[in-house]
Amino acid sequence: MLDILSHRVVYSDRRFYAAFPSAATLTDGTVLVAFRRARDHRWLHGEPTEGKGDFDSVDHVDSRSHLVMQRFSADFEPLGEPRALPTDPEAGDQDANLLVLRSGRILMGGFSWYPMSARHGARLREKGVHLLGNPDSSGTFFLFWGGTTRFSDDGGRHWSPHRYLPELPDQGPIIPGVRPMLGGAVRGRAVEAPDGTLLMATYTGGPYTSYLFVSRDRGESWELRSTIARDADGKAGFCETALHLTEDGRLIAFHRTTGLKDHLVTSVSRDLGETWEPWEQSAVVGHPYDACPLPDGRLLVVYGYRHKPYGVRARVWDPYKGSLDDAPEVVIRDDAPSPDTGYPWATVLADGRVAVCYYICDAAGIRHIQATLLRVRG
Repeated sequence: MLDILSHRVVYSDRRFYAAFPSAATLTDGTVLVAFRRARDHRWLHGEPTEGKGDFDSVDHVDSRSHLVMQRFSADFEPLGEPRALPTDPEAGDQDANLLVLRSGRILMGGFSWYPMSARHGARLREKGVHLLGNPDSSGTFFLFWGGTTRFSDDGGRHWSPHRYLPELPDQGPIIPGVRPMLGGAVRGRAVEAPDGTLLMATYTGGPYTSYLFVSRDRGESWELRSTIARDADGKAGFCETALHLTEDGRLIAFHRTTGLKDHLVTSVSRDLGETWEPWEQSAVVGHPYDACPLPDGRLLVVYGYRHKPYGVRARVWDPYKGSLDDAPEVVIRDDAPSPDTGYPWATVLADGRVAVCYYICDAAGIRHIQATLLRVRG
């Protein structure tokens, strides 16, 4: 079903921790790969070295975290150098989620962390505010700042300012009286409906709850439409949700989960997210998922695998025939030296091949972006 053609390094630099990519093919065949980049301080100590890497180092917050974009030709050859995108003046960017609209506009969803000193973080914690990190491990405290979108009308060369999503009314504020919970975090593929409505999933809370936001003006503004999935018992969490809209009008949500041993959960809506059927647990195990539409109507579902052997896996699924559980699993990578890997995102190239982008660490422990080129057979 899948032929693995080659593995390629998209971006690697020992001074940076690169992760959480997304990819999109433009109408002219050009491919954009966007990813989160932040400092990796180990190089200051002369580390790491080949074969002696810190494979378990996980540092997903940084005060200077930002998004980077690399442009590729239709043959998936790099065009120029990677370029850092403008950051929010107050917060660090986390994750990039690309969607090319039929008009040619490129939408990018993401979210941000607000860094602060130990003194201010301690004062907020005394008030019960939830913060991530601490001065000993991450150098500072981080406050979730909200979900964002921005867009480009010139092929990804220039971008609109960050625009924060509306408030989630069923979530408490980030800081009472100061900062509401704006949208939640964005990680996962958005979709454009036939009438031009944009649909994008977010998540927040504990345990995680997945929400659906919509835009009717090509991403200029957004509104909350519905709650996609929430566990009434509070045991399972649903996050990093990828969306797919079938030709017969089913909106399928692919959730990474907590509390369910990494099993995929799917939700289905038949009215563009106004209402949702009860969520269903799958036998598939991954972390998280991307559902890439193929030209013949099938889906290439790719996912990280954070259980030994660590890596990336995939299934080709016809959503009109049977269950995803029944589709054969293909191992794309099983040589990652650390579970801190995955977050794949696939895009179909102009010649029909597929590029699956993900992050992985090398023998020295450097987290970097790679791509595997595939050919999907009938």
